[in-house]
Amino acid sequence: MNLSNFKYKSLLWGLGALAFCSTSCKDFLDVDVYDQYSTESVSSYQDCLSLTKPLYGGRLWSEYEGKFSWCVNEGVPGVLFNVHQEEGALFLLSFGEDNPILLEGYRSLYSGVIAACNQIIDKVGSLETNASLSDAEKNQILAEARLFRGYAHFLATEYFGEAPLIMHSSEDISGNKSVPRVSRKTLYTAIESDLKFAVDNLPDNPTDNWRASKKSAKAMLAKLYLTMGSCVKDLPGSVYPFKVSSSESAEYMNKVVDLTSEIIKQMGEGALDTHANIFSSAGRTAPSSETVFALYWKLGDYGEGSMYQAQMGSEEVWSPGSGWGSGKGISYTLYNSFDKNDPRLYELCLVVDHEYTTATGQKVYYGPNHGSYDIKQDHVKTGTDFLNTGQCVLNNVKKFIWGVDGTATQEKGMSIDRRTDIIRLSDVYMMRAEAKMALEDMSVTAKSSAGLDDINAVLRAHGAPLIKSAIAYFDDMSQPATSYTFNVKVDEGAPVAISVKEDKPMYHNLIREDFVQQRRKEFAMEGQAWLDLKRFFYRDPESAKMFMEQMDRGIQFSQNPEIQDESLFETESGYSRRQLVYDLNAILMKKYPDNGYNTGEKEPEVFVQSFIDHKYWFLPIPTSAKAYLAPGVQDLTSQVLDQTYPY
Repeated sequence: MNLSNFKYKSLLWGLGALAFCSTSCKDFLDVDVYDQYSTESVSSYQDCLSLTKPLYGGRLWSEYEGKFSWCVNEGVPGVLFNVHQEEGALFLLSFGEDNPILLEGYRSLYSGVIAACNQIIDKVGSLETNASLSDAEKNQILAEARLFRGYAHFLATEYFGEAPLIMHSSEDISGNKSVPRVSRKTLYTAIESDLKFAVDNLPDNPTDNWRASKKSAKAMLAKLYLTMGSCVKDLPGSVYPFKVSSSESAEYMNKVVDLTSEIIKQMGEGALDTHANIFSSAGRTAPSSETVFALYWKLGDYGEGSMYQAQMGSEEVWSPGSGWGSGKGISYTLYNSFDKNDPRLYELCLVVDHEYTTATGQKVYYGPNHGSYDIKQDHVKTGTDFLNTGQCVLNNVKKFIWGVDGTATQEKGMSIDRRTDIIRLSDVYMMRAEAKMALEDMSVTAKSSAGLDDINAVLRAHGAPLIKSAIAYFDDMSQPATSYTFNVKVDEGAPVAISVKEDKPMYHNLIREDFVQQRRKEFAMEGQAWLDLKRFFYRDPESAKMFMEQMDRGIQFSQNPEIQDESLFETESGYSRRQLVYDLNAILMKKYPDNGYNTGEKEPEVFVQSFIDHKYWFLPIPTSAKAYLAPGVQDLTSQVLDQTYPY
């Protein structure tokens, strides 16, 4: 797909393929998709309302959801283990501006969502109000479009930093051969304007309960203020650095507390629910009790429905039609941080030797025989042949994989019904907790009990262990270099003791309990981890660097080496872990090359230092998109404020 059309006059796919019919608006998932559509025919409230339906999912978001979202939001921050090709490059932090997945996400946000929002805003904004379209109705339509435009621009600047800001689809824009990248201050100012308009003009309770409401806009505005209030340190590499003073930070954090408190008062703590209910297949197409703002995908042709189940389902027994997730799982630092009595773990991922029901209704244990699953009555739990083929993932993703409870009947694995929560009530509580902690002390390592009631409200509702005392935003778990002695088998001989002194400590036993990890456990695979990592980076770049360095991204398992002292390595059903960041196998092979030591396939390296050196806390803008951007960065905040912004 050529980005030569990236001049914002029209969508790359054409608005015609994206607009839904203006009738039968009762159920979003029941509406049809038209192949052709003319904005000239829009005049009534119902016509205008139909224009915003494509913003809630489908082709506009397809490339974003297809790979970019989980590769970046979960892979880069180290939530989702995945070492496969371009996807795995993002997890391994070895990517650059030529990675095609970056282009897909960039294109979806700008040429999809933002372009569609601008066309709606320009068209509806030019309509005269009358008996079939009142001022309030017109502003409601504009508010929906501006909410999504603000959200898409928010994502763009959190991914790419100093990125384009596109607020028009006029011929003036199409006549320009390039558009500028603007400062983050310019972007934040425009996003705030869009979200505040949405707060003022969206209804409290839309007729269609899946549509965005006033609380959706308040929650997004709170997320923006939480992000802006976190920007208290100088960051490297910015042309126009965005940094707020301590008093400005406190002002933003107080706004977060006010906005989140309004939402919590409206919804009530009783709206918090278990993960089993929130992510159940029975409610996957409708808002849950916790839903504040969400996308909704529609079963249909490729690009209309969600691809997530097919991408994450480890096999077709869980994901009818297609399952490409056998090599994907939850990274070990996250997995190991869960209390084994925490029910959220069992909704997040498959757990060895636990019973599940396949999409065809068979009762199986998860674990043995990689590539197939034994029927319960014939199953031997030890499953020692699980890893005969080399390496494997022992905690494949379960969250949003409907086939695990035996209810998935949709055969179009790459295009199914699904709700994707952008913000749910648990996030509102956790945002308020984070703001309260920051107001007490912006130091990321300071212990605080300021947000404990909010955190525990979430944990209590989800059946998770409560936090009994003060908690830090980040626990620095740095350790000195250490010597280890391992008993390994070389050439199938008797165990041989090998001592290894590491230049850096090993973190495979690390169990995090800090606030950063509490958010990861709560929102894993929900598109939050990258945004959380960025706020962390804004507050304290050095501590964020340590967090990335201390993370163990390993979750592959192997039968070689056979470790005799299991206290040295975490195990799962007797299988030895293989590491990635601080790779014992690589150390042993390098130290003893003549001993015949062989671990099979060489493990990939995680390029943490390269990620930091290249300052990929802001992702590189794709090369092909750069061709349509003016050189340099401009601060156009004043033009946004006085409404003369030309692009």
